[in-house]
Amino acid sequence: MLSLQEFYSELSDAEMKDRQEFTFEAAVRMRDRFLQQEVWDRMGVPVKDAVRLVMQDEGRKEFQNILFSKIVPNCKKLGLLDRNNGLLRKRFTELGVIQFEDWVDTGEEYAMLDEVAKDRAADAAAY
Repeated sequence: MLSLQEFYSELSDAEMKDRQEFTFEAAVRMRDRFLQQEVWDRMGVPVKDAVRLVMQDEGRKEFQNILFSKIVPNCKKLGLLDRNNGLLRKRFTELGVIQFEDWVDTGEEYAMLDEVAKDRAADAAAY
């Protein structure tokens, strides 16, 4: 995250747009992979009907929330959400996942884990 943040800050709008589009497509593919369209098709189940039912499943919704609760804040930290007139912000809004933008990003998580490790080490040294 740290090295990407520095690298992305120096990209042109065209280069950033490529990253935004790639990020969106990758995120949608990750989400859609769990719809198992190939499985339904192979089993002879009408894919549109199966996908509609799967999209309503609470477990799938929870998985999507977990997935995007990591992707969206990292994209925000990298500056991907708002460059190019908010291209990625708009797309994540359409997907219904923009609410995760202010959640903890990976860099913050690592810092928190490092602090926990320091606390544990200090506790262990005290004994």
